[in-house]
Amino acid sequence: MAICANFVHACGVTRELDSYDLRILAYWQEHGDIGPVDMSERVHLSASQCSRRMQQLRQAGYVARVAGVLDAEKLGIGVSAYVLVTLRSHEAGWLETFHQRIDAMDEVLECQALTGEADIILKVATCDLASFNKFLVRELLTAPEVATARSSIVLENLKSTTALPVRFARRSGS
Repeated sequence: MAICANFVHACGVTRELDSYDLRILAYWQEHGDIGPVDMSERVHLSASQCSRRMQQLRQAGYVARVAGVLDAEKLGIGVSAYVLVTLRSHEAGWLETFHQRIDAMDEVLECQALTGEADIILKVATCDLASFNKFLVRELLTAPEVATARSSIVLENLKSTTALPVRFARRSGS
């Protein structure tokens, strides 16, 4: 399914992304610290055109944030895991409390609600198995909102990216 890729210019006119916008977005998500001059060399537009387009794409919300991707190994993070969580209740108060609890846990990198048997999946990072066990047993499983949790330790990272496939975006003229 194509993503609706309309956005509003600074002058308030809505238009679809064109091939330059898509190239800018594709390169930008791999090189978040790139400026308009370097971007112009990559997408073959003038630096002023790149600057204008980059500003418009930011204002339209296509760029949620720009961040550095840190090296887990150099930071001493040796264990990554996924944890499937089943909640005791789906009442609004319980869910809000669980969300607040998860937000406060630095080890939790991602948290998504799911369909199927489990309610939540967490992506967790810790320094070692002992710290993962401590997180699981003392923090997650003791939470009153949690009924069960099943974990899987990542043995090898075969692919990890934050880059979205911009090829699915609807282009102007298509």
